[in-house]
Amino acid sequence: MQNKIIGFSVIAAPIGFATWCYHEPSFEPAIGFIMSIGFLATNYWPKKIVKYSSEKLKGRKTFDYSNNNGRYIIGKNELKFETAWSKASDDSIHVYNDPSSIKGVALVKGVPSINLISDATSYDFSSRSRTPKEGDIVIFENSFGNFAAVQIVDIKDNSRSDSVDELTIEYVINPDKFTDFS
Repeated sequence: MQNKIIGFSVIAAPIGFATWCYHEPSFEPAIGFIMSIGFLATNYWPKKIVKYSSEKLKGRKTFDYSNNNGRYIIGKNELKFETAWSKASDDSIHVYNDPSSIKGVALVKGVPSINLISDATSYDFSSRSRTPKEGDIVIFENSFGNFAAVQIVDIKDNSRSDSVDELTIEYVINPDKFTDFS
């Protein structure tokens, strides 16, 4: 019901102000008309849906890694990590340090949770790509020297037993160049 009232008001306001301006041409109804058109536009203008990024410092996301060139962005500004992924199998995936925002990528095996990583710099960042399996954690270092840890939760591969290509991750971005996720 509330949406109907708002929808009616948003449409009625420009009509009312236009009628007022027609019968009493002056500054006030003209400004009201312009403002009500602006409000109408902001409520009904098509919004860009962002499918391949999350600005939050921590979260769980699922995305189609076969689209957007395998890129998914977490964070923003100096805490931005443009991750790059490609198909490996239904229980592993390739990850790359190719995007310009990424300085290095390291693989953490045998650690069951991100909060058990006490020093992100202790892992090997020497390779361009890594191939984590479900449950593994990937550490990213960005071009500003900040770190993010991404745990692979689920991998779906449409060339095997799944109907879609989909990656589910949990991630934490450490601000201020902290290396301890515990």
